[in-house]
Amino acid sequence: MLFWKSGSSIFYPPRLSSTLNPSKLLRNLSSHFSSFGSATFRKAATTSTAKHQIFISRTSDPYVNLSIEHFLLQSTLPDSTVLFLYVNSPCVVIGRNQNPWLETDLKLMRDTLVIGREKHRKGENVQLVRRRSGGGTVFHDYGNVNYSVICPTLDFSRGKHAEMVTRVLRRVNPRARVNERHDIVLDQGSLHEDGQRNPVDMHRTRHHHGDTSHPPLKVSGSAYKLTRQRSLHHGTCLLASPNLDVISNYLRSPAKPFMKARGVDSVRSPVGNVYDASRHNSEDVIFAFQVGVAEAFADLYGLDTTGLAQLTDVDDTTSVESSFPYVCGYVEEDVEDIYEIKTGIQELKSLDWIFGQTPQFTVSSHPFEEDDRERPSLQNEFPPSARVCLKVRSGMIASSKISISLNRGLAQAEAEKFGLVLKERSVQEIEMFGDVLKEANIRERGGEIAAISSWLDRIFGKRQ
Repeated sequence: MLFWKSGSSIFYPPRLSSTLNPSKLLRNLSSHFSSFGSATFRKAATTSTAKHQIFISRTSDPYVNLSIEHFLLQSTLPDSTVLFLYVNSPCVVIGRNQNPWLETDLKLMRDTLVIGREKHRKGENVQLVRRRSGGGTVFHDYGNVNYSVICPTLDFSRGKHAEMVTRVLRRVNPRARVNERHDIVLDQGSLHEDGQRNPVDMHRTRHHHGDTSHPPLKVSGSAYKLTRQRSLHHGTCLLASPNLDVISNYLRSPAKPFMKARGVDSVRSPVGNVYDASRHNSEDVIFAFQVGVAEAFADLYGLDTTGLAQLTDVDDTTSVESSFPYVCGYVEEDVEDIYEIKTGIQELKSLDWIFGQTPQFTVSSHPFEEDDRERPSLQNEFPPSARVCLKVRSGMIASSKISISLNRGLAQAEAEKFGLVLKERSVQEIEMFGDVLKEANIRERGGEIAAISSWLDRIFGKRQ
């Protein structure tokens, strides 16, 4: 449950309401869900009669879920509209054109554990995932639901499905609205003086947005992928994340003051849960939200939910061709055996995709003509005369200029030696920079080289 402050008091929205009661929704909709394995899922997703499809994933593997999503984008019929809902295990997901070294703390992700499926104990690492759509960096865990809508590009609207999700959240929190960036936020201000609101307007609430000390809290962000015939809108929804207090730690890179990158920077926003994770069972909240969004999708497109019962007995030997205009069901874990999904998983897990797709960037210890920002002081960890500048393209070191000496001639010679051992090295495949820099064979500078190596290890999230 998200809280907002007024003076020294804290006010809470109501507890899970009857309009989002899991047992009630189970009777209304989920009892009609089919279950699709690897054989029937392809048929269900590509059947010529299914103009609308609703799928909920059984797996929490982010690489699998994003590959299922991509399969649906590429394989469903051009005139169909698809809703896909899934929950991922703890991970940080960066956008297609983002820099993982700039957006995340890679060392923290590797070395620490967060609360996983077992709510009261820490036990899972945070994985790094690069998705195929644009947008900024987000944190996923078992208290967050991801929704994805795929539709004909001619019917695409950035606000349409964010409004659909907001209608579901409004049942439990009247402060929910869609902002100008098509994110879903909860207003933190007091009631408007007239207290009036158009109940169908998902862009305004009865409350003031809040001020600089209590800004709206973001609970859902969106990203998009548009092709000639098909368009994808997917978003997150923070319902009851047990890791809310530490999310920002994983999205705070030690490299930021020293790195200048092409590509897309994330827009930082204060975030919150829709529910208090300590007072609600996350599985109940997530189930209620998923079924609520499925019902909202059916309502938006005028679907009769009673027809879903026609597909309750589908198994791997059953044909899903039918005269019914839509299908609805759970996607089982074995769909990762489908060729397109399997190859998608392999691509998302590859170092070439995660790091090699990074747009060009530079790392520099001191200001220079391409990046004249002031840097934090390095006097406690860096030789005063040392200078470091790396240009990285597609995850590979394209050029470097590392020197230690004040003497210009000696500095140039050092830079050339370091440049030879660093050029065309994959940044991610370097375990420790000290192992590489010592190949330059500048023995008389061993202490300074160790200090520079330690700094580079910290910037790039290496083990120290």
